[in-house]
Amino acid sequence: MLTIKPFHTSACFDAWINCESLLTDLQSIKKYLSKQVVKVVDECAYICMGTFHALKTGSVNSRNMALLCVGICEECAEVCERLQGASFAQCAKVCRECANRMSDFTLAA
Repeated sequence: MLTIKPFHTSACFDAWINCESLLTDLQSIKKYLSKQVVKVVDECAYICMGTFHALKTGSVNSRNMALLCVGICEECAEVCERLQGASFAQCAKVCRECANRMSDFTLAA
């Protein structure tokens, strides 16, 4: 049985909100970034949101969503680490934390 703790859900929530905020910030400079950067950040926000909701509702798909979350958060962190600026550094940090929390969660199952 999976044990869902508040730090699991808060990690997903933080990554989701952080990526959404970054997407808002990127609207003004989107033409200077590769489409891949925007796509990865957007997908990360979407998967983190879904994982957050799966964990909060105790969905039978929580573990599978957490596995997806680990992958996209790692990818998003790697993309953001290659870019300059505090917003990208923060995104990388929050996404890496979410990936670590979700990895711990899936391994505990």
